[in-house]
Order: sequence, then C-alpha cells, then structure tokens
Amino acid sequence: MYRMALMALIAGDVPGINRERCIKIAIVHDIAETIVGDITPPDGVPKVEKSRPEQAALNEMCNVLGGGMREYEDNASLEANLVKDFDKVEMILQALEYETDEFFLSTAGKFQTEIGKSWAAEINSRRNSRLAKKLN
Repeated sequence: MYRMALMALIAGDVPGINRERCIKIAIVHDIAETIVGDITPPDGVPKVEKSRPEQAALNEMCNVLGGGMREYEDNASLEANLVKDFDKVEMILQALEYETDEFFLSTAGKFQTEIGKSWAAEINSRRNSRLAKKLN
C-alpha cells in the first residue's frame, strides 16, 4: 500500500488522472484485508471464494467509511485502473525481491495502463538480466 502510494506520487503527469485521488485509492485499496487477511495467487484460492469474504469485508468498511472504496474494486475510473496496475507492479517487485515466479505469471498481460505496462516491462527486463547473470 505504501509503495503504491509512492508510485502514484512519482508517476509522471497522465492526462485525465488526478494524482491525489490515485494516492488516496492506493492507501485504502486493500482495507478489506484488515478483516480477511491477504489472499495472494500462490494461496490457490479460487477467485470466487476469495471474492466472497473480501466483498463482505468491503461492504462492512463502506458502511463505516462511505462508499468511495468501491471505485477501486469496480474498476470505475482511470485512477482505479492506474492504481490496479500499481498493485500488480508492486506484486512483481516483491517477486523480484523474493525470487519467485508466481507473481510474474499471475500479472503477465494484465496491465491496463501505459505506465503499468512500461514499469512492468522494466522490472521484467531487470529480472531477465539478473537471471541471465546467474546462469553465466
């Protein structure tokens, strides 16, 4: 969440994107995890089963904090799309740091914005260089 907010802060100006809104979405996007925990792709939980407790938690949090958090979950704005890409970029950064393939595989081809695609390509390029050095 913190790294995603920093991504929103340092991303170049994107036409039609409100940077402050991106930062706010990044900060609260996974607030449901405070109730259900972080269910990641390597956990092998089917999307439908993962969604059920997260939606219940999100409904509970929206009742407490207001409905604005649905924007991210519903992919309802350019800002939400960009922050979703930041979430995926952050995931593959973790994979690079932890030397695991699952996050790279689960995000491949799923980036929605040019910034997300560009950052993911750079991370993949650095990973491939690192892997090539290990083989030599």
